[in-house]
Amino acid sequence: MADYDIVFLKPTRFEDCLKCVEYIKIDKIVHLNLSDLDSEKSQRILDFISGAVHIQEGQIINPGEKIYCSIPKNKSYQLDYKERSNNSTSHRFDEEEEIIPRYNKK
Repeated sequence: MADYDIVFLKPTRFEDCLKCVEYIKIDKIVHLNLSDLDSEKSQRILDFISGAVHIQEGQIINPGEKIYCSIPKNKSYQLDYKERSNNSTSHRFDEEEEIIPRYNKK
């Protein structure tokens, strides 16, 4: 792949995020614009991308409405403003969830 540090993507369907994962695997900063997607599709893509970022030990930031950036672990960034606290998309990628199985007594 070419010698660049950041890739701008605007997926229109879930399959488009496979290309995004390829960039994440080679430690590129990926700017993801989900503004053309409904909330269900954008959440599905964000969850998938978040898994790839987590495996690479990177992080995801939310610099704008329906805009996300994956930052590789060896890169740094600066936001020159405060992030909005009322974000409509959950930040499940920043949290670990404990799954507790429930068994029904018969």
